[in-house]
Amino acid sequence: MQPTAQRLLLGLLCSAWSCSGFTEESNALNFVQRKVLPRVAPAPNNSTAQSELLSQPWLLHHKYIFACHHKAGVYLLDTLFKMVFYALGAKEGDMGRWIQPCYPFTCLFPEAPLQIWIDLYSAERAQEAREAAGAKGIRVVGIVRDPVSMIVSAYCYHHRGMEPYNAMFYPEGTLLQLGPKEGLKFVAERMLALIENMTSAFEQPVNDTFHLVYEKVAGSSQGFDEQVEEMMSFLFEDHLTSEQHSLLLNVTKFADLNRFPRDSSDSSHMNDEECEEEVSKYVPSLHPELLSRYRSFQERLGYAVT
Repeated sequence: MQPTAQRLLLGLLCSAWSCSGFTEESNALNFVQRKVLPRVAPAPNNSTAQSELLSQPWLLHHKYIFACHHKAGVYLLDTLFKMVFYALGAKEGDMGRWIQPCYPFTCLFPEAPLQIWIDLYSAERAQEAREAAGAKGIRVVGIVRDPVSMIVSAYCYHHRGMEPYNAMFYPEGTLLQLGPKEGLKFVAERMLALIENMTSAFEQPVNDTFHLVYEKVAGSSQGFDEQVEEMMSFLFEDHLTSEQHSLLLNVTKFADLNRFPRDSSDSSHMNDEECEEEVSKYVPSLHPELLSRYRSFQERLGYAVT
């Protein structure tokens, strides 16, 4: 990463979050990971600054939606969403956020031209979005992951006490008490509708939708770069200047955890590989009907059946 790109990234993100105290380039990565990337969007500010979107009217040609589902790479997609559009001059009020259910301070700016939707995108919602956008059309970036990997990851994540108030796994603390066999079954049942929504939305290629494949974008820096390059081409076609294109490719590299792994104090979204390996052993023990549903999801999304 070039020092110039680090300064640009730090400057644009600090302007968004009023973090004037961060001035050292050596703090850039730590700042991005700790302050820029949380899943909960910052509270609205009272700035009256005009959005720079109007100086780039092509950004208003479409309704832009980034769509993600629990344990399919929400943290990663949210990071890319913020980095890309803040770098292009978007202000906080230009960027809407919807999550199901709407926890306090998490659903913001419903009329914003740029949106991230968490845990609610489906084939039905996609069609509604197309109809609402009318002639403008939509441009959707949806992150997709192997459904069985999602439920394994979810068990390990919540079993160690993360997101204790997540309504999907109510009553609170249930997964802390369940072992891997019972816990995986509980998670698979609770996430069934969500993963059906993800599968229905992304099982078929559609011209207005780009599939960001979790296994590729998280698997290696080469895969990350290739996926981000394809995403940029899909979103912006030939509208970016060469300077904007270079800036976006540089700043988004900070989201690549293969290049910039988090330290132990900032690993809340990372699971223990040993836990996931152990829990995976219990996938065949799921009730046959439930297991059949997940294998169907894998097939529909083009994954090998496990």
